[in-house]
Amino acid sequence: MQQNMVPWSESHQGVKVTNEIYVVDDDRDTREILAGSLAVQGFPVKTFEDGDAFLQATTERVPICVFLDVVMPRRSGLEILREFRARRYWTPVFLTSARQDVQTVVEAMKNGAHDYIAKPVDPGELLPRVHNAVEMWLHRVETRGALDISANESREWFRLTPSEKEMLLLMRLMDTGNEERAALVRGSS
Repeated sequence: MQQNMVPWSESHQGVKVTNEIYVVDDDRDTREILAGSLAVQGFPVKTFEDGDAFLQATTERVPICVFLDVVMPRRSGLEILREFRARRYWTPVFLTSARQDVQTVVEAMKNGAHDYIAKPVDPGELLPRVHNAVEMWLHRVETRGALDISANESREWFRLTPSEKEMLLLMRLMDTGNEERAALVRGSS
């Protein structure tokens, strides 16, 4: 299937942002459940059984969204997330785990996770969150580019509540002088 490509920054020549969602989990059943739930909604999905295979794939193609298991053999999802962010890829990443460890959730958010989802994943709860993350990512790529946030700013962004993010986006749109976009955002609030 031909993938729609979104233009990427020249600092990552050869790397393309795709419309795919990547699912990284060592458990085959979890990969299949997530992939099936997302595919039914029309998302192209690519699965990986470990973080290193995922990172290798991102040297050529970067997805619009990632589901990353926290507990995997060899390297944890947190380690993979840190390396992904160190490469300055700001794709929304959902960390998933059967463990309800508050410290892990806090660490994930500090390292730029978009959200943390407990297993087993409820598709009814999952899909609105994915749509929101993908919409935010595509808006960001369209208006500011995929790589223009500094590491510190991105960490702060992920700590904001949805209403704070909306307000910050509105302020940024108004600062750019793009009154049409600002009016659209104000009208949808």
